[in-house]
Amino acid sequence: MKYIITTLIIALLQLSSLAEQSCTHDAKNFRCVKYVKNYDADTVTFDIPNVHPLIGNRINVRVSGVDTPEVRTKNACEKSKGRDAKKIVANLLKHAKRIDLENVKRGKYFRVVADVKIDGQSLSYYLLKNGLAYAYDGGTKKKIDWCKTNREIASEN
Repeated sequence: MKYIITTLIIALLQLSSLAEQSCTHDAKNFRCVKYVKNYDADTVTFDIPNVHPLIGNRINVRVSGVDTPEVRTKNACEKSKGRDAKKIVANLLKHAKRIDLENVKRGKYFRVVADVKIDGQSLSYYLLKNGLAYAYDGGTKKKIDWCKTNREIASEN
């Protein structure tokens, strides 16, 4: 019995060590970040554990590969879709078991840009698939008719 308990404790320590390793950051990835808030669907604030607070607390991250409707605009359709997209992203991130920032880099305005992974799934892909965003490479933004249905927008991506 004592052997079984000792073996179980060792196994738990090894699992704990593996979990910590899987949350280790490297030059291009921040793993196991904590959601703080989101301004809209493509600008999210995170805390990055095990990074100096000056750098790792309340860091705004631009979601790579997409542009979403604005929440501050005079266009009623865009504003409505922007608010919906913001709420959906907040809900996804609040209920995530794990959030990783992959391929982290600086964007054209020196902002942090990253692929946001929620429980292993791409936030960009989710937004595109559901017509809550369009593909964006950082260049000139497209003129989007946000009055179209999400299905119509998704089919254009």
